[in-house]
Amino acid sequence: MKGVFMGIADLVPGISGGTIALIFNIYEKLISSLSKLSIKSLAKFKESGLISFWVYINGKFLLLLFSGILIGIFFFTYVIDWLINNYITFLLSFFSGLILSSSYLIFKRIKKPNYNLTFFFILGIISSLSIVSFNYGLALKFNSNTLLFVSGFFAISAMILPGLSGAYILILFGTYSEVISLLKEVIKIVLSQNVINAKLIFSKLSFFALGIISGLLIFSKIVKWLLNNYYDKTIMFMIGLMIGGIIEIWPWQQNGQPVLPFNYIENSNFLLASIFFTLGGSIIFGLNFLEKKLNDEKEKNIK
Repeated sequence: MKGVFMGIADLVPGISGGTIALIFNIYEKLISSLSKLSIKSLAKFKESGLISFWVYINGKFLLLLFSGILIGIFFFTYVIDWLINNYITFLLSFFSGLILSSSYLIFKRIKKPNYNLTFFFILGIISSLSIVSFNYGLALKFNSNTLLFVSGFFAISAMILPGLSGAYILILFGTYSEVISLLKEVIKIVLSQNVINAKLIFSKLSFFALGIISGLLIFSKIVKWLLNNYYDKTIMFMIGLMIGGIIEIWPWQQNGQPVLPFNYIENSNFLLASIFFTLGGSIIFGLNFLEKKLNDEKEKNIK
């Protein structure tokens, strides 16, 4: 189920699958498992066999998680696309509530809070805002397949980091609509078994997938090293990324710029948007309460 939510989040510009992983407290486990995928692990597969390799990379966890992500993408591509086109204000209000409430809960994971960590929080905000503002016009010089590879590489890197939206990176590279269109075509092929354009569609998606795999293998190792050596600073930086990324999903936007609800030209639907914002926050606190309760029961049963 956690993977499904990550898949849904990765479809929405402004939301990061890494944020969802942090919210569900599986982020460190995900990064640790991904970082084990390397030439070294392949050597272990050759020497010790499939079972040893599978245990080493935490294969069951990765399989369940990425299966959930694929299910989320497969079943919700049309739904998210429809919500973005018809109810964007409410969708973004809901996710804003998710992110703000989860930022507070993630902050509570800091092992040794101190004022020095404020620098990394501010650095995270600045980094997030800088990436959002960066001009990727030069990317248009790539050919279509190369651009899909490059955008996939940077998008998955952003998806790993909380607060940086992989979908938004695709928008900056100009490939978001193409990727969504390709995913829709795959769904049509699966449902109708129409294989007329299947070769071209899967060929294009393969370039995108190779970019994603390359980004995962490289970037996960960097993040793991940071968490192992600078845990509190890295978590604080990630919280800053999340907060800075909220500007991407501010529910009221005009000409690409956030505005206050009462300055919004169209109907702001402020009351209903506030309800969705509260709902998003309540879900996070509710899930956190439920997780604590389940963990307490497990500890009691062990004793």
